[in-house]
Amino acid sequence: MLRMKCSFIIIWIVFFIFSLNPCYLLAQKEEKIDPDVFFQDFEEFISIIKEIQNKYVDEVGLRTLLMNAYKGMLAGLDPYSQFIDSQNLKELKIETEGEFDGLGIEVVIKNGFLTVLTPIVDSPAFHAGVYIGDVIIKIDGKSTKNISIPEAIEMLRGKTHTKVTITVVREGESEPVDITIERAKIHLNSTRGTRIVDEEGKIGYIAVTSFQDNTIDDLDVAVKELQKQGMESLVLDLRFNPGGLLNIAVGMADKFIKKGLIVSTKGRHKSQHHEYKAHRSKTYKKFPLIILVNNGSASASEIVAGAVKDHKRGLLLGTKTFGKGSVQSLIPITNKNSALKLTTAKYYTPSGTLIDGIGIEPDIKVDLTQEEVRGLHRHLARVNAADIRTKNGKEPIETNDEKEKFVDAQLARAINILKSKSDNSETN
Repeated sequence: MLRMKCSFIIIWIVFFIFSLNPCYLLAQKEEKIDPDVFFQDFEEFISIIKEIQNKYVDEVGLRTLLMNAYKGMLAGLDPYSQFIDSQNLKELKIETEGEFDGLGIEVVIKNGFLTVLTPIVDSPAFHAGVYIGDVIIKIDGKSTKNISIPEAIEMLRGKTHTKVTITVVREGESEPVDITIERAKIHLNSTRGTRIVDEEGKIGYIAVTSFQDNTIDDLDVAVKELQKQGMESLVLDLRFNPGGLLNIAVGMADKFIKKGLIVSTKGRHKSQHHEYKAHRSKTYKKFPLIILVNNGSASASEIVAGAVKDHKRGLLLGTKTFGKGSVQSLIPITNKNSALKLTTAKYYTPSGTLIDGIGIEPDIKVDLTQEEVRGLHRHLARVNAADIRTKNGKEPIETNDEKEKFVDAQLARAINILKSKSDNSETN
């Protein structure tokens, strides 16, 4: 009976592998893998399942073992590939629409540790003082060692008004810090802080916080509003922007670049080789442009920054970007209401530069100290809160902190450059 059960498992797993990848047989032929070796490896896998089911201290169902195996397989590939079960798949779809319950942080596995890529501006995590690069070593007292991204998200997410405590270790510090955060409804407003930041130079400012379905429309509205106010040049702030949808990043770059390549993707197979080009009809009227970036600018942000830099359409100012330049495809699993989020290609800037694991260097480097970064967090949170109150027809609340004027060194440098270049030669 046990032999029959194991044989059924082998047949089921082989069928599962074939169904995941239509190119599987072709790939096996190209790589000239010995079928005998292939099935020997599967026999080892089945032997492990059998030993666990027979001898583990608690009874474990086959479905649980297989689910854990899928998660382990994907986690072992890179920090971004994941097995997504039905619950997490539903949350992923909700997140791309721009609203979900949680803390408002993007996390990755970096050097084996659960690391904050960036906190979303004005989120509970942002207000609680979670910073870029914080290593989360515990969640509610439970170690994050060997944790997967889906497991971490499941622990961090939760109903609005519930609390979670994360223990973080910060760069340059040895003592862990406990941060208790109350979860809230996260609204991913694509743009914030739209305003004229220098009346004399008619310099506009727009911060883009994410690349979601509505981002291009939000950007159009913001640019038109600034143009009505006489905007002659623009600072586009992509700091703390973890990215989002590829097509939205291409669409945003298309707004600034009239023609030519925006980004290309390359994978193992020709089907994953794509070139995304600009369309003249969608481009804004040309104006001097500076894009602010930092190590929290990732993925889609890097596509826009790389395209603008390579086409010399504007200047990048700040610090080197994160270096997340890979394409994740969502591959549904038939009849299981689950999916693979699988890295299938990598991004290349128009000049052919690989983004992944490297990042993009700014044209003008303006470093910030840790204290300046924390001050910037507090400042952006105040500005965003005031922006929201103004949109709702309410007067901004002045705090004691605001009486001590914070100087955003990177924004100030961008404004000075735009003001000093009357011929705009460096930003055209």
